[in-house]
Amino acid sequence: MDKIHMNLGNDSYDIVIDNGLIQKAGPMIRDLTGANRAAIITEDGLDRLYGNDLVKSLEEAGFTVQMIVVPSDKKFRTLRMVSRVYGALVDFSLGSDDILIALGGRVVGDITGFTAATYRRGIRYIQFPTSVLAQIGSSIGGKITLDTDAGKDVVGTFYQPKAVFVDPSMAKTLPRRFFHNGMGEAIRMGCVADKELFELFEKVSSDMDIYRVLPEIIRRCCTIKAHYVELDPQSKNERRLLDFGHTLGSAIERSFRYNNMEITHGEATAIGMYLITQRSEMEGVTRHGTTGRLEYVLKSLSLPISTAVPNKILLEALKQDPKLHDDSLPVTMITEIGHGIVKQVKLDDLIKVFKN
Repeated sequence: MDKIHMNLGNDSYDIVIDNGLIQKAGPMIRDLTGANRAAIITEDGLDRLYGNDLVKSLEEAGFTVQMIVVPSDKKFRTLRMVSRVYGALVDFSLGSDDILIALGGRVVGDITGFTAATYRRGIRYIQFPTSVLAQIGSSIGGKITLDTDAGKDVVGTFYQPKAVFVDPSMAKTLPRRFFHNGMGEAIRMGCVADKELFELFEKVSSDMDIYRVLPEIIRRCCTIKAHYVELDPQSKNERRLLDFGHTLGSAIERSFRYNNMEITHGEATAIGMYLITQRSEMEGVTRHGTTGRLEYVLKSLSLPISTAVPNKILLEALKQDPKLHDDSLPVTMITEIGHGIVKQVKLDDLIKVFKN
């Protein structure tokens, strides 16, 4: 079992990493919280795959448990869904000293985090991410966003969990495409902050090789994320280094209206990483040969490096980025594998990166 401590003063907590954690979480959550009731918020399918095991572990530890199932589609990450969850929690008589548990990916994590931040003026919650993407990214750092009719990510807050429980063995139940989606995020972290992490992907030759070193990959990613959250809890300065590939990737996702079947977050980020590195290497910002190394690793995981979305549509998508200021955006680049920098780039220069 690995533990990574997140040092945030009164909001400090541990990221616990262990195979089979779902079956032994009950006593740990009992010791951590002392609560009597636990409400698990999970998504379609995961209630049967993992939810029943977590319920059993919690009940054996003395909890009274309620499981609330919500849709996994991003379009349900809304205030309307949170309102439905409030109703279920009131019916369950969940008190301010009890605990919420997010068992799922980004959508469940955001719904649970926002509910915890606002239900009875704030209660404790635990992140139990089930996708690699959430395990190494969205579950850590307390950043919570919801979508409204006015737009995506319009409503949000920062509200830290009481703990994050990561079970690497869950990755084996992910479809191959979504496992690789999470690996794209791990590559991103290696590019900006951990050369040895990136080199792990250069050495493996199959998914089975990755599964063997997955706990190490997750540990390294969580350590990186924890470090930058400690430096920048509100994600306004140093934490933006972790946005490598996200600025361009988010524009691509926005162009597809965030349709996961068309393109996943990890796939869009992979394109963003490759294109910005190709450009920065041409301009002498990035060490010669870096783009080739990145291309090899991304292609080994069947991750894309280009998009057919027209520049006109991408430009409009970039203009919707909430970080846009004075017609420019903060863009993370790498000077070499393991070292990232953030530069302000004008939209007119940024759109040239796509070259289509």
